[in-house]
Amino acid sequence: MLKFLFFFYFFSVIKSSRFFGSNNYTEFEIGNFNILISVPHGGNLFPADIPDRTEDGLGNFKGDYNTRPFGEQLSQHLTNLFGKKAFMVFNNLHRKKMDSNRNSSVCCSNEGANLDCHRAHAEYHTFIADYAKNMSSTYKYSLVFDIHGQSHKENWTELGYLLSRNELNKDILEEVSKSSVNALKEFGAYSTEEIIRGNVSFGAFVERENLRVVPSPSIRGPGQGGYYSGGYITAAHKSPIVNTIQIELAFGLRNSIYAVKINAAKLAKSIHDFYEFHKFYLNF
Repeated sequence: MLKFLFFFYFFSVIKSSRFFGSNNYTEFEIGNFNILISVPHGGNLFPADIPDRTEDGLGNFKGDYNTRPFGEQLSQHLTNLFGKKAFMVFNNLHRKKMDSNRNSSVCCSNEGANLDCHRAHAEYHTFIADYAKNMSSTYKYSLVFDIHGQSHKENWTELGYLLSRNELNKDILEEVSKSSVNALKEFGAYSTEEIIRGNVSFGAFVERENLRVVPSPSIRGPGQGGYYSGGYITAAHKSPIVNTIQIELAFGLRNSIYAVKINAAKLAKSIHDFYEFHKFYLNF
């Protein structure tokens, strides 16, 4: 914890600093404004002393192909657009060893104490929590973008706000406070409909870059198509001042490094315009 606090204390006077958690299983980049990019399933480390996970409620042990380079490119493009550096957190362990997007009871194999695995999981989430705490002293609101990948046949990018498929398939969204962007909804006095798939939603800014995305003004709900509504990271770190969005990248956006470079630039432009429109730069 002291290491985290040391780096956060100096975040305002350094442009960027990268450091690692225990055994290099987690990796962090200190930024200097209120955007954090999380990449939980891009790791490729298979340490023999960490048992493989064999039980998962969703049965998924595969990594998310090219999400690490996508996250790095996204960060670089955001720096170019904002002139500031986003915070970043990576899980360097393969998902079969540790899943940052699961809670502490199922993130690791239950074989033995598995302390190194659980320590890496705790470090990952402590970094995000410390980011939110430190940003709250400067900014009214913060953003966490959790980057994933999926290969659903619809080839759309899925934005997870903790609203279910059934909820999104309704003609009009119910007014609920459980969405992961409820902080923005309350701040802007928007309806749930407007902030999730209206013209002020993140999906609206993404589709303006000619990316196929759900939910959005054009694709309001997934119907019976593939859709992930948001996982543990999205749920655990949302708060009255933190907006979290899970981004499940379509495979076509990341199937090559060339595709990564092009589409990370488009997503960065979407984030920039969304940020500016909703005045996330406001401070106390």
